Amino acid sequence: MKISIIVPAYNTEKYIQRCVDSILDRTFRDFELIIVDDGSTDHTSEIINGYAADNIRYIKKQNGGVGSARNAGLQESVLKGQRGFDG
Repeated sequence: MKISIIVPAYNTEKYIQRCVDSILDRTFRDFELIIVDDGSTDHTSEIINGYAADNIRYIKKQNGGVGSARNAGLQESVLKGQRGFDG
């Protein structure tokens, strides 16, 4: 069963890499990872853009809060089962 993992991110340059690496290091591989940058003003986007994989999607949006970011990720998800994972 394929799932979507949605990670809202706002100014997470200090730990977004550890978060993403932790998700990618799992043995379960049947997922899409949607990272929603909620208007970060630090280097979050540069770090996220360093990942290149077919199952990783990056969305950059204007700041609207964690709920707004999560909802943006849910709207982009093409899968039936979604899981949230805060970065």
